[in-house]
Amino acid sequence: MLYQLSYSPGLPGQSTGGAGVESEAVSSPARSPRPTLGALFLLLAAVFAGGAYTAVRASGNGAAHWIVAIAAAAIAVWFVGLCVRSFRAR
Repeated sequence: MLYQLSYSPGLPGQSTGGAGVESEAVSSPARSPRPTLGALFLLLAAVFAGGAYTAVRASGNGAAHWIVAIAAAAIAVWFVGLCVRSFRAR
């Protein structure tokens, strides 16, 4: 909102913080921890880990199952990292 007001046309007797007017620095509040977001990442990590496990169990001699298993495991690890960062932000 500050960005929009700083470039609006000036009205007589009203300051919008445009050119020639010094505006106070607006500090943004600290980011609040989001434990529900961390729980979502943990759930998604479990889903992808289960998919990787299922792909490994289903793999016979085919390489396609291993490619899916490796990709799903990599995504699961990524989601675990996001989960840890989300819970550590507290």
